[in-house]
Amino acid sequence: MTLSEQIEKQLNTLPPEKQREVLDFIAFLQQHITVTQVTKPRSLKKHTAFGSWKSRKIDAIKYQQNLRSKWGN
Repeated sequence: MTLSEQIEKQLNTLPPEKQREVLDFIAFLQQHITVTQVTKPRSLKKHTAFGSWKSRKIDAIKYQQNLRSKWGN
């Protein structure tokens, strides 16, 4: 027996008002899946700024340290 068949068999044993609750819960789960998929964060490696210092002839760490040293003044 498949999972769908098991769910249907159990669902048919419930009174109509409980079957409606199951239907509402299924709708809630579907909405939650959609929201989760939409708001899932993307990898920063795919961002256009990733690796932007690669082609520069500047040591990024030294550049950062130089900037931070100016903040203290």
